[in-house]
Amino acid sequence: MCRGLQNPPGMPTSLLLAIAVAAGVAAGVFLDPTLFRGARWCVAVFAASWFVAAARGRLVIARWCFAIALAASCVLIAADAHHKALHSPLRDYLDERFGGYAIGSASATRADELIQIEGVLLSDASLTDIGATMLVRVERVAFDGWPDPVEGGVSLGVVGALAAESIREWRAGRTIRAPVALRRPARYLNSGVPDGERALARRGISLVGTVKSAALVQVVRRGSALDEAAAAVRDVVRRALTRHVAPHARQSAAIAIAILIGDRSSLDPVVEQRLQEAGTYHVIAISGGNIAILAGVVLALLWLARIREGWAAGGAIAVLVAYAFVAGGGASVMRATIMAALYLALRTIDQRTAPLHAISVTLAAVLLATPLAVADVGLWLTFGATAAIIVGARVLPLPRHRWLRAPAALFLASLSAEVVLLPIVAFVFQRVTIAGLTANLAAIPAMAIAQVSAIVTAMADAAGIDAVAATAGWITHLSVRALLDSSAIVDAAPWLTWRVPSPAMPVLVAYYGALVAALLIAKWRRPAAVAALLLFWIAAAPHTWARTFGDGKLHVTMMDVGQGDAVLVTFPNGRTLMVDTGGVAQRGDFDIGDRVLGPALRHRGVRRLDYLAVTHGDHDHIGGALSLVRDFRPLELWYGTYVNHHLPSMQLQSMAHYQRSGWRWLLAADRMQIGGVEVRVHHPPSEDWQRQKVRNDDSLVVELRYGRVSVLLTGDIGKEVEEALLPTLDLLPIVVLKSPHHGSATSSSEGFVRALDPRIVLISCGRGNPFGHPVPRVLARYRAAQSEVFRTDLDGQIDLITDGETLSTVTFTGRTHRLPSHEESRNSLTNSTK
Repeated sequence: MCRGLQNPPGMPTSLLLAIAVAAGVAAGVFLDPTLFRGARWCVAVFAASWFVAAARGRLVIARWCFAIALAASCVLIAADAHHKALHSPLRDYLDERFGGYAIGSASATRADELIQIEGVLLSDASLTDIGATMLVRVERVAFDGWPDPVEGGVSLGVVGALAAESIREWRAGRTIRAPVALRRPARYLNSGVPDGERALARRGISLVGTVKSAALVQVVRRGSALDEAAAAVRDVVRRALTRHVAPHARQSAAIAIAILIGDRSSLDPVVEQRLQEAGTYHVIAISGGNIAILAGVVLALLWLARIREGWAAGGAIAVLVAYAFVAGGGASVMRATIMAALYLALRTIDQRTAPLHAISVTLAAVLLATPLAVADVGLWLTFGATAAIIVGARVLPLPRHRWLRAPAALFLASLSAEVVLLPIVAFVFQRVTIAGLTANLAAIPAMAIAQVSAIVTAMADAAGIDAVAATAGWITHLSVRALLDSSAIVDAAPWLTWRVPSPAMPVLVAYYGALVAALLIAKWRRPAAVAALLLFWIAAAPHTWARTFGDGKLHVTMMDVGQGDAVLVTFPNGRTLMVDTGGVAQRGDFDIGDRVLGPALRHRGVRRLDYLAVTHGDHDHIGGALSLVRDFRPLELWYGTYVNHHLPSMQLQSMAHYQRSGWRWLLAADRMQIGGVEVRVHHPPSEDWQRQKVRNDDSLVVELRYGRVSVLLTGDIGKEVEEALLPTLDLLPIVVLKSPHHGSATSSSEGFVRALDPRIVLISCGRGNPFGHPVPRVLARYRAAQSEVFRTDLDGQIDLITDGETLSTVTFTGRTHRLPSHEESRNSLTNSTK
């Protein structure tokens, strides 16, 4: 080893290098590239300093100089990889050819044009409730002529029932050809909401697309012999578990498949949510625990066969590599396999090799090979949990009684993992759960049994030994049930899990820095105290405890929910009202309430909603309501017209009853006062006949009156309702209008706009939406009325603030507008006259 890398007392060299690589890669991916202009000079200066210090025997200085030079190099490597991911050749090619084809802006005109693509399937296709999804590495794109060679990752949705018949043909490694409609991934521009488009780009997916039918997808070339063999094994596993486990319970088979080969496409979202709340979701994802169990089983079998030492380690490595390939070679699988293989190899060479060294070297190698993996939460969950368990086993004492050691070891391992992973889970999932401390006592052994019995089920079924397969399948079902039943602790003690806003990045960095310092400097208690204080800050979020009493102003925030409506009203006394909850998304399993509105509300410090109003039952207005009622427990829900047997409304009423929220039917002429704001309901009138389906013209129309300002929230009403409302409206001098029906041609009639004369118009619509909202003639009417128009597709989240006299508007994209008070306008006019 070079002298500059020798390990004087202090931080182990492997850990120092892992920290340097991780810090550099994270900076390159997440920070502004303009900050890296001096990175090359930093590499040169500290590399030279390392060489000089090493030559003179200054080992401590040499180590740190090398670490800084390495970190600076990683910054450059990661920044370059991130730039390439955000500007894939496929997306740049389409942008250049069509002048913004893939941009997905409101001006895009080719969103429905079909493009012939040819590419390799990156994984087996999976069934969805509307068809199937597949990940494709595009290699060629054809329009009307010869195909052009161009690469890029695409997530495709295949629509229709025919997908179920073809799903077994769409295997990883095979080349497919299909006509697709491509678009940019959904992107929601709200404060506190992660950028989904960037997240997909970091995973190699630059565009998403739709295929109208499975009949249009052609398999033009099979994969390699290894790819086909691995796909065949996965197919055998799915069929075996479906045959022998599904008869007991379909979800037992789905979870067993997820544990064994990482395919989670058949999991019930409700089951996934329960496991997340209980802190046991990690056990159904292939990671270090699964690989460790498999390695242990293989080593035990080899030991019984009298194959030991280096031969046993080599055999275990071969089995693990083969298993990772069969399981699809996903990122988490490969990371866990590399870690285990490296550890086994190092143990073969040097029995004194510490597991922590293997983890550190593996982390550095993975990040150097794939810098964008730093944005994958699975990486940090895998390495964090493994490192925490290893360190905890060395630091935390076990009881003397032998019969207590096994459960105590499992509990301490779970505690160690929670301490390390809690901030990551809070940052990514905005959830804190301590239920896993006890739930893991049952979940982890159950997962181990399920994994082993599922392997036996698949092998016995393939060998034609049905009796063994049936018995193993029954054991698999029982162990999976035990795993699911472990989450019942959340039902008995719901206070063991709660939602929090994502902690700030400086808080996370400070926490992990203090944690590392506390472990390396055992006699120095201050880092441990700092880490404990920061952990409390992350888990308890005390800055949101105090009930805000408001700032004396009315805040109206139109959230960006794509093609839908969602408006948050914060009254002058701090009370909150959510009007509509969005809902339309590109994937059926995307919960906009949980994934978009929840993070946005928590970012604003909202822990509980006071009121939730649903203007009508269309999915783009009610779609996220269930999640908001579950997580924010509104005191009262407002609804307008009753629709007979409308399933989303019935589900919402059931959830409201479960959460003990009030339910109130609002009708025209209802009035209430909230925080100095008068709330008037102008529509709908009393029902004259029972509705059998949802209608736009039954939307709630609510006016907020504060000072000289009227904010009119109109739902999706059409021209007829607009005309009927005009004689009854008595608006204040300054009018803010939520454009009816997203600016469609069926609303915002000329007489309505002229009569209201709105100063500010808010339009909620999706980028490049297929309806063409807002239509040009409606925008022309607003321009003729000299209204200032704000649109979520162009401006993102729109914040409007008024004290009853002045109006200030700020958007996510930085656009601002201020409407002066009447007194300010009069003074300005007087001064200009003088």
